[in-house]
Amino acid sequence: MTRRMALVGVLGLMMSLCPAVQAAAPDVDMADVRRLAREPVETILLGTPFGRVSDADYWKTVQGSPKPVVVVFYANQDERSRNLATLARYLALEFSEVVGFYGYPVTAGATVEQNTLAALRKRYGVKKVPATLFYDNDRGKMELERTDFSVPALLEYRTPSLFFWKTYHQATREYIQKNILD
Repeated sequence: MTRRMALVGVLGLMMSLCPAVQAAAPDVDMADVRRLAREPVETILLGTPFGRVSDADYWKTVQGSPKPVVVVFYANQDERSRNLATLARYLALEFSEVVGFYGYPVTAGATVEQNTLAALRKRYGVKKVPATLFYDNDRGKMELERTDFSVPALLEYRTPSLFFWKTYHQATREYIQKNILD
């Protein structure tokens, strides 16, 4: 058992024992999550407040946003991308009024070519797919760091296994509430 797996297990146990933490999270139907995770990412995000970005409009969209931005880089048929998209879907439905959510479709298939990945790394710092970039410019605060959206506040590569999906969901919700919506 790896240290990461042990940590996730302990977090899951703590959350199951703490009714206050469970009450804070919206009710999630895991049967719906599992059903969605079998669909392509485009289908999972359909009907949500997710916008799409590409190289042509990436920086204009991110830097022009009046609110924090989350960008999900994904491969449409990749299992890890689908699991991440289910999580992103629920977060977008909950936080879309205060956070902008965008998807960056890297490929329609399940694998990303090395030259495409090299270009993403050069342009955005993305080393693998799926990836999630959280941009927060801390508007309205007197802070020197991150005065614009040129660098993400967080670059995340972990994707939720369906077994620990609720734990990832709660941890990401808390991160958005404490660090993005500060």
